[in-house]
Amino acid sequence: MTFKTKMYLILGVLLLGGVAGLTFLQVSSPPKYTGKLPETVDIPTGPYSYRIAGQFRVGTHIVDAPVQQRIADQPLTIMKYPVSQTDYAVCVSAEGCEATDVITGTDLPQTGISFHDAKAYAAWFSELTQQHWRLPTDEEWTRAAGDRFHDDALGDPGNADDPAQRWIENYRAQTKTRGDSEPELLSLGSYGENDLGIADISGNIWEWTDTCYRTGNLSSNGKSIVDSSEYCGVRAAQGKHRAYIIEFVRDAKVGGCAVGIPPDYLGFRLVLDRS
Repeated sequence: MTFKTKMYLILGVLLLGGVAGLTFLQVSSPPKYTGKLPETVDIPTGPYSYRIAGQFRVGTHIVDAPVQQRIADQPLTIMKYPVSQTDYAVCVSAEGCEATDVITGTDLPQTGISFHDAKAYAAWFSELTQQHWRLPTDEEWTRAAGDRFHDDALGDPGNADDPAQRWIENYRAQTKTRGDSEPELLSLGSYGENDLGIADISGNIWEWTDTCYRTGNLSSNGKSIVDSSEYCGVRAAQGKHRAYIIEFVRDAKVGGCAVGIPPDYLGFRLVLDRS
C-alpha cells in the first residue's frame, strides 16, 4: 500500500468519525418533555389601561401614578392556576428549587415563596419542558386580572404636604378592599374564575411579578413621567392590591413589605412565551 493510499484511508476514517460525532450530538439533544403541562389561558390582543407601578411625585407631593392607555398586539399566555405545592415539590426533589413550606398530597397553591424561588422554578420548568416560562410583569398581571383587578389609586387624600396622611389613607383603602381576610389556604380553584377564565386571581395569595420598584417625578399635570429610577431589590406583588416586597422575603407578614397591609401569602404563576 502506497503512502498516498494510506493518507486517503486515514482521512476517510477521520471524516467518518466526524459525521458519527455530529450524529451523536444530534441524538443526545435534550428529550422533549412528555408530562402534563399546566392549563393556560390566552389573553387576547386589544386596548387596555395600566396604572404604572411605583411611587411618584409632583414637586414634593406624593401622587397617584399616571394611567396610560396601551394596545396589546400579541396575546398573553398565562397559567390558569397558581403553581401548586405538588408541582413545586417536584422541582425541589430535582434540586432545581429550594425547599419551603409544603403540605404534601394536596392541591393547595404553593406559598412561602420568594421572588428568587419563583425565578428558580421558572428556570427549572423551562429547561424541563424546553419552553420559555417566566414571571409576568406587573403590567401583564394587571392585564390578566380582568374584572378582578383592584386599582390602588387614592386620589387626593387632602393635606398633600403631609406624607403620613397619604400612608393612613392607603392603609384604610387596602383594609376596605381586602374585606374579611381568609386566613387558611384553599384548594386551587376555590376563588373561582375572572371574566377571562383565570382562576384564583385576587384571592388570599399575592403573586410575584418581575417588575422592579420604581420612583420618579411627574409633570405638573401628573400625566407623564419626567424622570424615574428602579430599585430591583424590591418587586411588585399583585393581589387585592399592589404590594412591594423585598425579593428574598417568603412571608411578608413578618417583615419586608412597604407601607400598607402585607400580603396574606406569597405565591406565583407563570407566563409562557410562545415566540
